[in-house]
Amino acid sequence: MDKELVKQYAQKNPEVKELFEKHQALERELEELVRKAYLSADEEVRKKQIQKEKLALKDQIYELIKREGG
Repeated sequence: MDKELVKQYAQKNPEVKELFEKHQALERELEELVRKAYLSADEEVRKKQIQKEKLALKDQIYELIKREGG
């Protein structure tokens, strides 16, 4: 994700900003899981869930940017 591009649009569009903030929160949560030497079964499931959610948010963000002419 081109974070600089998204940040520019987030300043103008509150919906992009909200989606980007959710994406960043998931990114931090994922980083915490990745740092662990061992993940429980629940943590593995959560890791995959986070990855799917991040991808969906990214798609939503780019769709909004595209609609705005980006």
